[in-house]
Amino acid sequence: MTMPSTGTTTQRGYGAYHQRIRASLAPRVATGSVRCARCGQLIRSGQAWDLGHADGTGKREYQGPEHATCNRSAGGRTGRSRTLDPAPRPVTRW
Repeated sequence: MTMPSTGTTTQRGYGAYHQRIRASLAPRVATGSVRCARCGQLIRSGQAWDLGHADGTGKREYQGPEHATCNRSAGGRTGRSRTLDPAPRPVTRW
């Protein structure tokens, strides 16, 4: 299922639960001492960040704060791979 790219956060699949977790992490991330769950580099104070999902889990599991660029690049790669390499078709044996 593809989530819409516009609309409210809830319409995009980031409801109250996601927002509560992100809000609880925001004070720590703001200190500049939290590492990006994807690349391992520090997320600087004031830098854009997302609450990243664990790959392959849809939006069910979080892996932690990520640089916005790391998170969104990963999402783009996932979408591109699905477009270029769709699910394999069963092999027909003659």
